[in-house]
Amino acid sequence: MTTPKVQEAVARVNELPTLPSVLGKILVTAADPDASALDLGKHIAADQSLSATLLKLVNSAYYGFFRQITSITHAIVILGFVEVRNLTLTATVFRTMGNGKGAYDRMQLWRHSLATAMAAERIVKSLNMDREGVFESALLHDIGKVTLDMLYPELFGVVARQAMDTGLSLRLVEREIFGLDHAEVGELLGNHWNLPNSVVSAIRFHHQPELASSNEHLVALISLANYLSYKAELGDPGNGGEPELPQFAIQLLDTKVDQVLDVREYLVENEDRIDEFLGIFQESNTA
Repeated sequence: MTTPKVQEAVARVNELPTLPSVLGKILVTAADPDASALDLGKHIAADQSLSATLLKLVNSAYYGFFRQITSITHAIVILGFVEVRNLTLTATVFRTMGNGKGAYDRMQLWRHSLATAMAAERIVKSLNMDREGVFESALLHDIGKVTLDMLYPELFGVVARQAMDTGLSLRLVEREIFGLDHAEVGELLGNHWNLPNSVVSAIRFHHQPELASSNEHLVALISLANYLSYKAELGDPGNGGEPELPQFAIQLLDTKVDQVLDVREYLVENEDRIDEFLGIFQESNTA
């Protein structure tokens, strides 16, 4: 099996499709303090598939509304801009890169990613931190793995199996085979997608928060949320080695281990929500 060169991998990342333009409009509108539910709903409704998926999510058992929500505008009024924005982002990214046919179980990675996003939101709330960029950074922190699986499905399956069989970190095996790891590939894709610099930094340094030269608190937060998702055993991100508690992140965020370990229990309690959402995303992708 031929090992790709770094230059080839970089070139192929830049050939991948960008995120749908409608997502950019949705994110901008959701961030506009003067925008109304009608303004945001108009952009979502322009994509019929996205609208249908969002309504399925809103009417899922997790939210438990007594009456069915039948319009996007109603969903926005009830859930709020931030929640609808996060659901829309998740549905769009999953539709773009969700399903895989290689040897690597991409669904388990998405399970881990959703758990990480939920953990990050929970930590932000408990520490009273700025929420800007948190959900998308956490959701996309492992997007480099999905990218490698899309570009080199057979070879990436070999990498994942080797990491599990040897107990080595997936990053070490990736660098041996591809010449760069999933965090670096995620940075490439984030730049290709024109994601905010803060999100790209979180993707690039979520395993090495001490190396981040900007957006340090966001990077530390994503590193910690990633660890807690591992510890909750929600999904399989493909790492062979046992994750280490990111002490640097704990210190920078000025929190305590006991405080953040409560988030692990929160994730376990919400396992059904994660699985229900994944089922809706998967169903929508095959419809």
